[in-house]
Amino acid sequence: MLQRPQTLYLLGVFILSLLLLNGPLALFNLDGSEYLLKHSGLVNSAGEKGELATWPMSVIFIVVTTLSFLNIFLYRNRALQMRISIFLILVGAGMIGMIFYYIWVVKNQLDGASILYQWRIVLPPIIAILLYLAFRRIRRDELMVKAYDRIR
Repeated sequence: MLQRPQTLYLLGVFILSLLLLNGPLALFNLDGSEYLLKHSGLVNSAGEKGELATWPMSVIFIVVTTLSFLNIFLYRNRALQMRISIFLILVGAGMIGMIFYYIWVVKNQLDGASILYQWRIVLPPIIAILLYLAFRRIRRDELMVKAYDRIR
């Protein structure tokens, strides 16, 4: 059912993961030139793409966005919805690690660059928390349905 709390959590995950796809995660300043780390790669202030290939990060962001949206409409199959939620929690943890890995790689490439983290850097932990809350609510619903079946 679309008015359940887990639906709101999954909708929040969908919206926050869309925000991750839109803007920069970190800004690097090296001798007056600025570089933006986006999900699509490293971009300088002139808009030219760098050599850093961040397609795995793009794939993970798109997977989280797509599966969280599809998971909203699987409310009739709670077991599958719980499995997808657990998978998304694990992918979300990988997303956090991958973001910091690419920030570390860019920091090593641009030796001596100062880093200014953008506000989008806090979204992956929030996404992981919302996914955990959605899993708990789905599990609670499943246990409640099993209890009603046992009473009959």
